[in-house]
Amino acid sequence: MFLRNCSYAGLTALGLLSATGPAAAQDSVDLTVASFRAGSSWFVYSATIGEILRDALPEGSTIDTPPLGGGHANVRLVGAGQADIGLSHAMTNSWAAEGIVAYDAPIENIRALMGGLDVYFLNVTAAGAEPGTTVSEYFTEVNPEAVIGLNPPGSVATFAGELLLAEAGASEDELEATGGRYNYIPIPDTISGFADGSVSATPQMITIGHPMTTEISQTSDVVQLTPSPELLTTMTEKYGFGTAVLPAGSFRGQDADITLPSSTTTLIASTDLSDDVAYTIVKALVENTERLVAGHGALADFDPENAWRPEVVNLPLHPGAERYFRERGWME
Repeated sequence: MFLRNCSYAGLTALGLLSATGPAAAQDSVDLTVASFRAGSSWFVYSATIGEILRDALPEGSTIDTPPLGGGHANVRLVGAGQADIGLSHAMTNSWAAEGIVAYDAPIENIRALMGGLDVYFLNVTAAGAEPGTTVSEYFTEVNPEAVIGLNPPGSVATFAGELLLAEAGASEDELEATGGRYNYIPIPDTISGFADGSVSATPQMITIGHPMTTEISQTSDVVQLTPSPELLTTMTEKYGFGTAVLPAGSFRGQDADITLPSSTTTLIASTDLSDDVAYTIVKALVENTERLVAGHGALADFDPENAWRPEVVNLPLHPGAERYFRERGWME
């Protein structure tokens, strides 16, 4: 799944020269960070990243953190040169590198700066089931006439949810054949649909304490479905997901740990970003982890020593980032 042997040829400089060493940049730079809409976790992440980089980059540098992009869109923005760096999911990096799912062709000019900033789970909340029910059991045995609330087309949660459902035997065609259906609706309509019985289940990319899943579980009798080991393996091997444990008690009625497909937030850059700038960005963020965590609690488990690992970035590292992690002794 990981493109570990891509060529790094063709990197272009941004006019940064070494002053006292490879990471000391003399010339100011102008950077745009792709994140997501205002009020989202990623928007807060980008604002925090911007504050840290303003202190680390040469005087006169600018860091713009507009509320644009999101999910899979940030990879396109960085690849097209419309953003210099961006937040992305590790699994969408994999999709982009291979040209699958949300991408018609590989995007070859993106590199990872770091990953493992947080943990996202691909979770299915469902009504009318017992705890421990697997995803496949629910749609093929418990409720083959389920109405699934999916986010509107284009959402990364929608792409991920469709993949999971199809691998579990509940693709749109399969579900329609048993009397169920997909319903692409806004999140508020999915929440209210659980309350009035018009929605049976919803797949979402969530964090612990996710507000949508929290509201549904507090107002409706639902469970979080359990993927089978075979389904977890498929999501990992075919689509670049990891696995992580959603701890018991994360939501009302969830009394046991559940192992789910997972992903992490990564920071990516174009191959056009100079090695010195990439080095400076990674150094500044790693050495100011406490400021990152202060910006948003979801970053509390960020482990800089493992932020380079292939399984948390799903891309080759930018040479500037690789240089930093090797200097720290974290990479051999």
